[in-house]
Amino acid sequence: MLVLGTAACVDRPVAAVPPTSDTHDTRYKNFDAIFDAVMSEYHLPGMALGVIEDGKITYTRTAGELVSGGGQAINADTLFKIASNTKAMTTGLLARLVDAGKLQWDDPVVKYLPQFQMSEPWITREMRVRDLLIHNSGLREGAGDLMLWPEPNLFTRQDIIAGLRYLKPVQSFRSHYAYDNLLYIVAGEVAAAAGGASYEELMRREVFAPVGLTRCRVGEFDRDTVGNVAQPHMWEGDRNLVYDRDPPRVPAISSAAAGGVRCSLNDMLTWMRMWLDPELHPVGQDHPWLSRAQHDALWSAHTPMPMSERQKRWDNGHFSAYGYGWRLSDVDGVLRVSHTGTLGGMYSAFTLLPEKRSGFVFMINGEGSRARTVLNEAMVKQLTVPGDAPPASWYIEQLKDEDRNSASPGPAHWSLPMRKLASPASMTAWLGRYRDPWFGEISICERDRHVRFDSVKSPLMTGDVMRVGERLLVDWDDVSVDVEPWLDFTPAGSGKSATLTLTKSDPEGDFSSDYEDLFFTRVGACTPAPKVAIMSDTDAARHVDDLMRSYAGDVPGASVLVLRNGVPVIQHSYGLADLEQHTPASPATNYRLASVTKQFTAAAILLLNEANKLQLDDPVRKWLPELPEVTQPVTIRHLLTHTGGLIDYEDFVPDDGPQVHDADVLRLLATQNRTYFKAGSSYRYSNSGYALLALIVGKASGQRFAAFLHDRIFQPLGMNATVAFEDGISTVSNRAYGYSAAGNAWRRTDQSSTSAVLGDGGIYTSINDLAKWDAALYDDRLLSAESRRLAFTPATHTDNPSVDYGFGWRVTGETLWHSGETMGFRNVIIRYPERRLTIIVLTNRNDPEPYSTALAIAQVFLPGTGRP
Repeated sequence: MLVLGTAACVDRPVAAVPPTSDTHDTRYKNFDAIFDAVMSEYHLPGMALGVIEDGKITYTRTAGELVSGGGQAINADTLFKIASNTKAMTTGLLARLVDAGKLQWDDPVVKYLPQFQMSEPWITREMRVRDLLIHNSGLREGAGDLMLWPEPNLFTRQDIIAGLRYLKPVQSFRSHYAYDNLLYIVAGEVAAAAGGASYEELMRREVFAPVGLTRCRVGEFDRDTVGNVAQPHMWEGDRNLVYDRDPPRVPAISSAAAGGVRCSLNDMLTWMRMWLDPELHPVGQDHPWLSRAQHDALWSAHTPMPMSERQKRWDNGHFSAYGYGWRLSDVDGVLRVSHTGTLGGMYSAFTLLPEKRSGFVFMINGEGSRARTVLNEAMVKQLTVPGDAPPASWYIEQLKDEDRNSASPGPAHWSLPMRKLASPASMTAWLGRYRDPWFGEISICERDRHVRFDSVKSPLMTGDVMRVGERLLVDWDDVSVDVEPWLDFTPAGSGKSATLTLTKSDPEGDFSSDYEDLFFTRVGACTPAPKVAIMSDTDAARHVDDLMRSYAGDVPGASVLVLRNGVPVIQHSYGLADLEQHTPASPATNYRLASVTKQFTAAAILLLNEANKLQLDDPVRKWLPELPEVTQPVTIRHLLTHTGGLIDYEDFVPDDGPQVHDADVLRLLATQNRTYFKAGSSYRYSNSGYALLALIVGKASGQRFAAFLHDRIFQPLGMNATVAFEDGISTVSNRAYGYSAAGNAWRRTDQSSTSAVLGDGGIYTSINDLAKWDAALYDDRLLSAESRRLAFTPATHTDNPSVDYGFGWRVTGETLWHSGETMGFRNVIIRYPERRLTIIVLTNRNDPEPYSTALAIAQVFLPGTGRP
């Protein structure tokens, strides 16, 4: 057994060294300013940042939450996925094996893995261990990554090794750089073969233990026993939502050697100190963790990397290359050794300046691509040219300028025509089962009047086939599968079967969505869909109760309504509406709707449009002349569809300040003679826009917004307990109060400084009243057919490729839906109008978001359809 050491290199860093000089104190404040600017600009759910200068930890800071709204703060021991920063740990493990005489960098891969094959025999024969690490294989960037992500999937490491032979090179072996993940999986298996233990066991024994990375994890572990584990987030509308949440038992993953390690800030600073002081000895040993020869080998340039114009301009850079798991470059004449990590809602960066014995590391648990770019540049300049370092705001504006000057600003999907479900009849010639030699089998088959794309080995790669103009597109069910593919079929002929190829709908999409390497051949007809026994209503109710189990008991609760053909088939409540008074939630409990309010605000505008009290294309300044001149092109229609580009009022409202109202939003915006973009040119979810719509309703109707809703919507529909709540004017009967988790307890978090704004989120209602609202959306009792068409028809694409937006409604496939989140409440309504099915979940707690739960409830009543 290979055992090279088990004692920690150094004491664990738990706090930064306090400033010892005015110069250092200034830089410390600069670090704070960078941290604050990036957190605010990019709406990050959480971040951890640490700095080492001249071998000492001089700055650490954490902010945000493990789960946005969950109340558990990130700290220096919080575990983050470090993604591709794992690669340096994998190469460090291999270097330990070289030091131990267990392998050599120039050994053929087949010496350790006889089954290994590339597409060309001579490449198989010539592939050395070092070639696995330096991205010069000749394969396309990200080739085969669909065997790694999305997770979970059924591809094993042996599947990955077997699949390599089918991936065709796009350039010569060892001729060019193209980032690769699969060969790092191979490298991990080489380590296992040479070291006589699994990759995970070797990593724990030869990296984590001797270096002192006591919180780092790889392989399977118990989430709650380990504790303090950050979850990934995506930005949806106006908030961060958790997705791809860890299950209680976090599984081992095939991609571990390429990106499967999780570590804390304290761990990463320990890792950094070891690299900045290569002579540091593990406690109790008389030699460093790595020999000088292997340290130098890892940091030697092996493959030249292209340099971007931005890198030359911002860094004063002259070279860029890849070592063994490290990127090598220069900044202001200083050597930089670094890497980044990206993995579904987690971003990280690790930067060393060895000549200065300095560096920094940060980890983010949200959509942080641009945040990482700004942080990397602003932080490195504080260490290379501290007196001349631009502030973070300069880099933020530089990126905005690049967008404005781009020939094709914004995500590519914004320019796509609207999508609609492809009919099975129109695809008869293409229906069937298809197979790709490395990805395996998929089916393009009719399921319950839809055409579905289903993958056998990658279960998350399922979705509806949509028609977009003249082309076909897969609309993935799962939000974590973020790049949609075009489908291109070639008919059968001359004894050959029909074939299918895929391409990214967004050419700039993540390279790991390597659809271009797929080539499917039709292998058979669709098999009949399994006959699914429809649950009895009693069984369905039990299943819903099981899904809602975490809301039951002496905890903040929830109310669930399922309407089928207008009839409530589930109308249950769970938990407590008021913890202090121990009041149970009931179907009559009124919850604050948050952004589900927007469909009512839009309906009020449509009613006034029908009455010719206003026009949808009226300039907003016609009704609100206080707005600055720059908003002159913005119309009411732009506000309804979040395409007005208005500044977000919440950026100007302190969390602990007095409550603001819709009129205060107008006063705040009147001081901002700027917009995010030209009206109608883009989409950005806007609470400001819906606050202004409430004011326009008041101006056009001559009534307060809340009074208009009561007189024209709530009372006519019999929604007698529903109210747009105005403190001191109205009351909320059967009121639920909002709560947030605080460790193992709950604290009341019912109101914030923005809770009194009505147009974007101020309605309180119950599932009893929402049943009446849903019924009114099927006929003319409230809105005309034309107004309903306007509300429910996609008017714009959003920042999620699978979601369009109408007037107060999101549109995904056949569903109309909206979610709402505010202090202490999370809610969702999902409607399947063609199936006359509606699911509503209202909750009085900050976590979890109920959208995925509502979708799971839908499947109880829509067997065999997959997620909408």
